[in-house]
Amino acid sequence: MSSSLFVEQIASAAQEDMRAFGILASVTIAQAILESGWGRYAPGNNLFGIKGSGQLQATQEFINGKWLQIVAGFRVYESWSDSIRDHSLLLAANPRYAKVLHERDYRKASWGLQQAGYATDPQYADKLIGIIEGSDLTRYDEVVIVEEGEYVMSPDDANKIINFLSAAWMSTEDVEAKEEFHRLANELRKVSGQM
Repeated sequence: MSSSLFVEQIASAAQEDMRAFGILASVTIAQAILESGWGRYAPGNNLFGIKGSGQLQATQEFINGKWLQIVAGFRVYESWSDSIRDHSLLLAANPRYAKVLHERDYRKASWGLQQAGYATDPQYADKLIGIIEGSDLTRYDEVVIVEEGEYVMSPDDANKIINFLSAAWMSTEDVEAKEEFHRLANELRKVSGQM
């Protein structure tokens, strides 16, 4: 699976949890990337390496200044969305992560996770920040706040309509029509939070 496809598959769940729990989507996505190797290493759909009693796995831990391989229990999920939700619940329920909740600066949120002991890796925050900046993940932090009852089009629906507009754009030679198709596609990207 390509890195962009992996991000595409988890971005909406990360954004939904950002609205519900106040955890930046960019940070959630970066943690999933780092912990699961872009989704390649997520046994039991566990994107974040959350420990529990679901299954035993070998893992690397930084203990007393050394990397050690240990065997530990890890949680198992039905889907990646379930893993993202449990990750959000874990952070929201634990007071040590209070600095991460509702933090609007991804750098501070990343350092907050490291300082709270989310991972034993002493470079954890730097790695998250590098992933966020290298993959432009902050674009997922920009969520349109809507009033109750308003409709926000999903990025998937917007992209389907944009594909139809692209086909219409290609089938005409009318310059004004092409400009209007382009304008409408950009409006759909705005409404769905892609711009």
